[in-house]
Amino acid sequence: MDTTAAVPPATVIPHPSTAQGATPVRHNLVSLRRLFWLRWALLGGQAALLVSCEAVAGVILPYSPLLAIFSLQALFNLLTGLRLRQHTGRGARPGDAELMGQLMVDLTALSAILFFTGGATNPFVSFYLPGLAIAAAILPWRHVVALAFYALACYSLMLIEYVPLNLHNPDNAINYHLAGMWLNFVASATMIAVFVSRLSGVLRQRDAELNLAREQLLRDARVEALNDQAAAVAHEIGTPLATLAVIAGELRADAADPRLGATRVSAYLPDLQTMEQQLELCKSILARLRDDHETAAPQRIDAWLDGYVERWQLRHPHARLEANAIGDAAGLPVEAARVGQILTILLDNAARSQLAAGHEQIPLRLAISLDDHGTPPTLTFRVTDRGLGIPPAQRARLGEAPMASMHGGQGIGVYLAQSAAQQMGGRLAWHDHHEGGTVAELRLPAPAPEPLPAAPPPASPLTTNPR
Repeated sequence: MDTTAAVPPATVIPHPSTAQGATPVRHNLVSLRRLFWLRWALLGGQAALLVSCEAVAGVILPYSPLLAIFSLQALFNLLTGLRLRQHTGRGARPGDAELMGQLMVDLTALSAILFFTGGATNPFVSFYLPGLAIAAAILPWRHVVALAFYALACYSLMLIEYVPLNLHNPDNAINYHLAGMWLNFVASATMIAVFVSRLSGVLRQRDAELNLAREQLLRDARVEALNDQAAAVAHEIGTPLATLAVIAGELRADAADPRLGATRVSAYLPDLQTMEQQLELCKSILARLRDDHETAAPQRIDAWLDGYVERWQLRHPHARLEANAIGDAAGLPVEAARVGQILTILLDNAARSQLAAGHEQIPLRLAISLDDHGTPPTLTFRVTDRGLGIPPAQRARLGEAPMASMHGGQGIGVYLAQSAAQQMGGRLAWHDHHEGGTVAELRLPAPAPEPLPAAPPPASPLTTNPR
């Protein structure tokens, strides 16, 4: 069998996240950078409170443990800065676990500070909430739930165990508490407004970039699909153009022959009719480029098969094709364009092989059947020829890679047809025919019957033989 025909494989549209791989990287890097600078801001605010708390509010704080906690926070933030440099230099992204670890350290430091400054009685105890709000903005819900349980556990422990605040004037405790609540609200609102709102802006920008990427991918996919279709059309036109070239050469030779130069034009009427058929075939092939909907929409087999056989017959006017859809297979929908292109390859190769064997008078057979005993059911398109057959060694590798055939083909058509069949969830296979020749099978998952427009009632079985 010749394997020179080609069919465009299905166009696969990649997911936008793969096309914009830098987007999630940038998103997580921005989150880590925000946490880095927010931690410096909090350390500055904590240092200012530590210095002014006793003079302004009359609260005596335990300086030694608090200074140790602040120092550890500063050291950890310096390490975070180095980590940011590493991620930026390598083009890597911080994982969700790393961001969760950052927030876990912040909640732990907050818990330690609150422990030494009144525990649950400290008005800044609700500072847990901005931290959890930040976590909810940048982490998956499972990580947020884990951090929430951790914060709840710390809060609960500080209801029982903590170091009480030492006040110069305990009678002003209520006023100090109210003032602390006001400062806590200001700090919390500032954190949420600055961090979460800016992070939301990054998320909106990411969504806009993904939408633009998706639109660009769709445009590229349409162009690629059109290119593939144009390549298939160019190949299909090659057969009728070759027929026209042969007839034109014969007419030129007859016109140059002194014995035939005065032949009446009517003597060439069969040749002219063949030329008209080939030109009409070229027009119908080109029309597919202008009508994407018709070529892509599913069609019932019994409504599509007659027209397909007629069009293929025009490609090979000296060949004969008998096609039938057996039983329930006739009412099933198929992707007419893709299935038709694969079958064109198989039938073209079968016709050439049969012609090389000198059996062009024997009709090719296309049988379509439904095997509903397997899981899932299989729709089989079986092309049978009486050609030269395929050597076993070649048949075992046919369709797996481009491979030259005995008729001069390079195997690209069958290779692409196999790829297209696999993308449709099926496969091509070849077997020896018991009377000589080859049986080529296209096996596809059987689609569910759809309420498509009914076709004229076919004969039983549906048989097409235009010759």
